[in-house]
Amino acid sequence: MNRFIYSLLIGLLLPFAVLRLGWRSVKEKAYRQHILERFGVLDSKTASSDIWVHAVSAGESIAIGPLVERLLEAGHRLTVTTTTPAGRAQLRREFSGRVTIYYAPFDTSRAIARFLGRVQPRMALLVETEIWPNWLAALSRQNIFTALINGRLSTKSSQGYQKLQPLMQKTLAHFHWIAVQSEAHRARFIELGASPDRVSVTGSIKADQPLPTDFVAVTRTMHGEFKDHTVLLAASTHPGEEIMMLRAFEALRQRHGGLRLVLVPRHVPRAEAVCQLARDCGMTVERRSQASQPSDADVLVVDQMGQLLYWYGASEIAFIGGSLVAHGGHNFLEAALCESAIVTGDSLFNFESQAEQFKQAEAIKVVRSELELTEALDELLSNPSLRAESVARALQTLNSHRGALDRVFDELATKL
Repeated sequence: MNRFIYSLLIGLLLPFAVLRLGWRSVKEKAYRQHILERFGVLDSKTASSDIWVHAVSAGESIAIGPLVERLLEAGHRLTVTTTTPAGRAQLRREFSGRVTIYYAPFDTSRAIARFLGRVQPRMALLVETEIWPNWLAALSRQNIFTALINGRLSTKSSQGYQKLQPLMQKTLAHFHWIAVQSEAHRARFIELGASPDRVSVTGSIKADQPLPTDFVAVTRTMHGEFKDHTVLLAASTHPGEEIMMLRAFEALRQRHGGLRLVLVPRHVPRAEAVCQLARDCGMTVERRSQASQPSDADVLVVDQMGQLLYWYGASEIAFIGGSLVAHGGHNFLEAALCESAIVTGDSLFNFESQAEQFKQAEAIKVVRSELELTEALDELLSNPSLRAESVARALQTLNSHRGALDRVFDELATKL
């Protein structure tokens, strides 16, 4: 496939993409807002920026935060885009008034031309797997330095891209620099057609995430709320995982008195559905936004964005969702940073290199079923020394992999 055919297909699929936004807006109204931005139609007051940063959703928006801070400190003007309402909300919480925030344009020639015509960046930084042929062709035509930051390419994704190898080879050639998380990711990018001299292993910038300045104060208050209880956290869960966690919790609380379950669904609009699951299991449940403090409910469902780090800090053990379903897992490095013992499923392709390092260090428990989940949680709850050792190994492993942020920033500084 060449880019001409790709562009024709994108044009044909565009109405369905808009319809999908409308369908998603039934449950999450934010999807129907700022639609024109997705076509590159920006506010008439839009000023040019030095750098365009694109982070697809909330997780990537959090990951790129420290780099954005450094670029701001260096005096650069930034436009930061995302694709989801959760990503936009995260960016607004952290950078409102300091960077310009938009939804990213669709990958059509006209949309990206409109966007670049307004923003006029000198540099474009795309995060992790954002490889869009029309974006990159447009950036190349305008001689804008373009880098892929925190790049990753799973085995499954690589196999899919191989079917489009001629298109992907030409697309990857537009990147001036590809900074990847591991040697395995580097090999896959090169196999797909990236020039070896443009692909560097920098590590994951997610290992460099700092704690919020109010972390100690907030988590101390949360510990006070649960002073007579042990907090079991299920973080960033997806459909199918909550019911497994609830059944595991039901079995565990028979053996461990004072146990409380905190559920944090990956998508906040699912909070009420998760509450109903808990009710159907015969448990008392409250939503965090409506709960008394301290809550005496069996299950607390967190329906607020931007709170997950604090819940890691308040919990003794955290199950990381997106991993007992075929989603590839979510950022367990945050749990390590906050010193919560980590349990995860075995779908971890989003964090392939980090997962291997943590498994080798015996810093995470990897489970493959509801039964194994229950057994792993039971073992950690029953053995505080084992739990403390797991936490210490995870923090040590995390600290040993810091430094990617410095490597990325130092390289970008030479191009600005």
